[in-house]
Amino acid sequence: MNWKEKLGGYAENEEILQVYEDWGETEYLKEVVSVLNRYNPEWNKEKELGSWAAEFILDLLEETEEEFEELGEEGRCARFEEMVEERYEDFRSGHQFARINNAAIQAEAAGEQEKDIRAAVDARGEDVGFPVFISIE
Repeated sequence: MNWKEKLGGYAENEEILQVYEDWGETEYLKEVVSVLNRYNPEWNKEKELGSWAAEFILDLLEETEEEFEELGEEGRCARFEEMVEERYEDFRSGHQFARINNAAIQAEAAGEQEKDIRAAVDARGEDVGFPVFISIE
C-alpha cells in the first residue's frame, strides 16, 4: 500500500509514516491499536497521545518484536496491555507539557497573553494527531 499517499497531510510526520510502512500490514499494529482503544478511546487525539502516538507505538512494537512468535496473539496483547498500563500516562504527560510549552513560545513570539495559551492548547485537543487507517475487528 502507498502509505505516503494515504497519509496525506500526516505524511510529513516521519514516525507516523514509519509506523504504517513497517507495521501497517501486520496483525501486531492492529493488536496495539486495539489495546490503545480499550485503554482510552481518544488516545490518538492531541489531548492524549496525539502526534506522539507514533513514537509510543513504535516503542511498543520494536521493544517486543523478538517475542512476537513465541507469545502468540493472546500473549502479545497481554504484553501490550501491560506496557500501555505502565507507560501511557507518563508519555501523555510529556506530550501535554510539550504542547503547552510550544504554545507558550508561540504566544510569546506573537505577544499574546497567558490565557490565550491555554485556550489555544484546549482548542486543538480534539485534533487527531495519529490517523488510524487499519480496520480493527
